Amino acid sequence: MKENKMATFTIFAYLVVLIYSPSLFFDSLKMTSMYFMEMLEILPAVFIVMGLVEVWVSRDTIIGIFGKGAGLKGRLASVLVGSFSAGPIYAAFPVCYTLLKKGSSVSNIVIILSAWAVVKTPMLIVEAQFMGLSFMFTRYIFTVPAIILIGMITGKVISKEYIVKNSRKEGLLVEKIDQELPGHNCGACGYDSCHDAAEEIAEGEESPDVCVHLEKEEEKKMERLMGKEVLEA
Repeated sequence: MKENKMATFTIFAYLVVLIYSPSLFFDSLKMTSMYFMEMLEILPAVFIVMGLVEVWVSRDTIIGIFGKGAGLKGRLASVLVGSFSAGPIYAAFPVCYTLLKKGSSVSNIVIILSAWAVVKTPMLIVEAQFMGLSFMFTRYIFTVPAIILIGMITGKVISKEYIVKNSRKEGLLVEKIDQELPGHNCGACGYDSCHDAAEEIAEGEESPDVCVHLEKEEEKKMERLMGKEVLEA
């Protein structure tokens, strides 16, 4: 229950609604089942895209386009990716998580998510049809700079390390890698502690051989561990 607080709270809320308003409970259950079926139709394609990005797109490419040093080019590329996306907003989160693991900056991830939500091309087409081209272009011109600004602010406030620490799967990987490191906290790797080094290894920023005290067999064990985690991702 501690590891799945949101799911536990949702189940509890459904039970309360069932007790006090059974008709509302069955209406909400029907709507939930509709969304669930929609997810079953969309998410397999999303997972395929994630796998292709993971395997075919190199980390250097992702960093060059969406990394911290990409500057204005990265922000505009993020807007385009979000704008030309397809599917509901929840489909964006696993895709963005994959990009984050491959080296994208937090600010560009926020820009992609925001563009996916509010300036998606199919949405703009429908908006122009019902609200007019002037309305659509005006909203677009004001919305895109706001999206970029929100992304820049979020990138300053929320660090990638914070996301890794609060991601259950990434947190478990960091913990497993940390257990394989010697725990000397000697600083020879360039980090203040073995845990800090484990975080960088889990993110793919460093290879296991960054630790000078690791034996070859331990390095291979850690690489197998990371390979397994990638396959399970």
